[in-house]
Amino acid sequence: MSFGLFNIYSNFFINPGTLVTSGFMAMAGLSFFSVVGIQLLSTLLGMIPFLLLSLAGVKYGIPGQVVCRVVFGIRGSRWITSILRLLCSIYWFAFQTAAGSLAIEAILRNCFEIVIPIWSISLVFALFQGAVAVVGYDSLKWLSGVAFPAKLVIFAVLIGFVMTEGGAGASPSVVIHKDGLFWDWALALVWINTLISSFFTIMTDASDFTRYTRSAGALVVGSLSGALLGTVLASSFGVYAVIAGGLQSINPFETVARLDPGVLILILMATVIFLDNWSINVINLYTGGLCLCNMFSGLGRPKATFIVAIIAALLSCMPELISGYVDHMAAIGTLFAPIAGTLLAWYFLQFQRVDVQALYDEQGVYWYFHGFNRFTCLLIPASFVVGFFIPEGWLPGVFLMVFSLLLSMCHFHGKSQSRNP
Repeated sequence: MSFGLFNIYSNFFINPGTLVTSGFMAMAGLSFFSVVGIQLLSTLLGMIPFLLLSLAGVKYGIPGQVVCRVVFGIRGSRWITSILRLLCSIYWFAFQTAAGSLAIEAILRNCFEIVIPIWSISLVFALFQGAVAVVGYDSLKWLSGVAFPAKLVIFAVLIGFVMTEGGAGASPSVVIHKDGLFWDWALALVWINTLISSFFTIMTDASDFTRYTRSAGALVVGSLSGALLGTVLASSFGVYAVIAGGLQSINPFETVARLDPGVLILILMATVIFLDNWSINVINLYTGGLCLCNMFSGLGRPKATFIVAIIAALLSCMPELISGYVDHMAAIGTLFAPIAGTLLAWYFLQFQRVDVQALYDEQGVYWYFHGFNRFTCLLIPASFVVGFFIPEGWLPGVFLMVFSLLLSMCHFHGKSQSRNP
């Protein structure tokens, strides 16, 4: 089971987003080790709360949005956390597609002198991924076992190609110690906050990955090793290729495409682009479809997936998805930070006392006030407003998560005391 989780998470973290954000950081002036270190630290810090919430899948075997019913109420899960996660799944699918489309556009332009608007590439690429997901969830499962070793080999070959054909500026000694690149705390904190905030968006899905895992040890070993190794591999390739290419583009495949690659290198690039997007976007469509089904139980997964794919395909045509990533994540993080904090408070205080049957009972203890836990549901918009007044240096997303965690622990403890005088 550890190996299965390793496959899931290593592939999950080797994605176009990790490649592009690594290029972003290099273009901003951060050095090779700074970029890899920030990515690795952010993944480690983000995975800790994620793994804690994943234990709900191990212990109770229930999906993430059902876990949310404990904290936010049955209707709160259906009409608040499911809606927010649905919107986030659409955003992430569109962002990863747009990032992958940058690589496709670079290959077409540099290798074949074909200039196509990036939005049209994104649209076609998104629709293709959506079609594969709708009809081929089960048929693609076998790929998860070979995707990581395939990516590992392909990245090694591509880096070797860049070193060989890129000239003196692509040698390891030059790239790693590139003049003008540095470590800057202010810039590092912005990116750490951004990357950790991205983890908050998947906290409601934590137990979806572990519903069939029966060992906490297997969960921690498989998930954490896969996440950290995947992050190191993707960020190292992304930042190395961007620096080796003279910091001319955030897209690492731009560097490879400019070096007149042969047929083999082109095939390898196309393969890794497909695998990267498949690894992350099938999960985005799956979680988005689950959220839509949680809201409209009679919809069915295929229809729900189709609806999510169409909306996400249209959104992927917007170039602002890439250029505005930091600002988008800052806003999204302020929405999901209180959700993460409240779920963690539940984990620390009430994890052992879940009535699974009541999670599906509209007359049960998790119905709260007309289906909503008023305190936790109102904490989300309240934290979002507060987030606008928190300085960037305070790590707004992390600050709001901790603040919500403490408030929620006080609330849960007070409720427990009132029931047990």
